[in-house]
Amino acid sequence: MRGLCYSALSYAPLFIDRKTAVVGEGELALRSAAELATVAKHVHLIGPSGDVLTTDLGKKLTSSPNVTVLENHKVNEVKGNGFANHLVVQKPDGELETIEAEGTFIEMNLIPNSQMVTDLVELDDLGRIKVDRFGHTSVPGVFAAGDVTDSIAEQVLVAVGEGAKAALSAYEYLLPRL
Repeated sequence: MRGLCYSALSYAPLFIDRKTAVVGEGELALRSAAELATVAKHVHLIGPSGDVLTTDLGKKLTSSPNVTVLENHKVNEVKGNGFANHLVVQKPDGELETIEAEGTFIEMNLIPNSQMVTDLVELDDLGRIKVDRFGHTSVPGVFAAGDVTDSIAEQVLVAVGEGAKAALSAYEYLLPRL
């Protein structure tokens, strides 16, 4: 809690009426910026690019009065004196700009550690293991859960719940074979 955070869902309530920033290019960054926009004085969304801003959530954020979308910008440096409270951002033309933020949220998609099953089960375009609501993969008897899967959220509580479901599914799969 020195100004850098990794979950707007968890920490947004700590930034009521404060200036914040979200760093990220994809849907995760948009969801986090939208969450913060409900409580923060202002949100700078740094880095989105491509079609993500044409989604309903992207359109909502670009028209929100307390959100500034800095499309195709990159964070060059985080500054502060014991507390990260300024970001040096590079604009698409190369010019640098400093942004004040009392809280900066790093919201980049996780890279799933699914290499060991690449040739075994079906993966989505991001390399996450495709599972159904019970944790079944495309291979009978192989189950997966947590952030390595294509489940809805990258949250510890979700991963724990998904793990419990996958464990129960594996038990049901093994029970007639024991």
